[in-house]
Amino acid sequence: MKSKKQVGKALGRVASGLFVVTAKHEDREDALLASWVNQCSFDPPAVTVAVAKTRPLRLLVEASDRFIVNVLGKESKALLKHFSRPPSNSVFEGLNLTRGFHDIPVLKDAVSCLECELTGSVVGGDHVVYVGKVVGGKVLAGGEPYTHVRENGFSY
Repeated sequence: MKSKKQVGKALGRVASGLFVVTAKHEDREDALLASWVNQCSFDPPAVTVAVAKTRPLRLLVEASDRFIVNVLGKESKALLKHFSRPPSNSVFEGLNLTRGFHDIPVLKDAVSCLECELTGSVVGGDHVVYVGKVVGGKVLAGGEPYTHVRENGFSY
């Protein structure tokens, strides 16, 4: 096997987008910045979302069986900054929001959003990979989605 440094550099070259996943259960809601979101099915339309095991959003997704993927755009610098270091009192403070299905927050300044019903999950190392059937979606602010690569595939 090649050195860990070489593997990390190679793995970091796998391009991904930037997304904000939102979820709500009863009176609790949360969001997180995610880069591991991919379409995984045409019929029915579905996406996968990888969430670190330690993230509180996991509990909301698993309790409600639903989530929304907000697609960040190239021009979404303010949203990227906000979710890189969200405020401690409310992750949604100061944001331009609307509500999606089941009252889940949607970021109006995102390129688009996908409303998903949880259909399955699998543990993948230090993350849980959720499969969400896309039951709704729309273009919001529009524009080109943000894509990036990392210097090292072993960390964000």
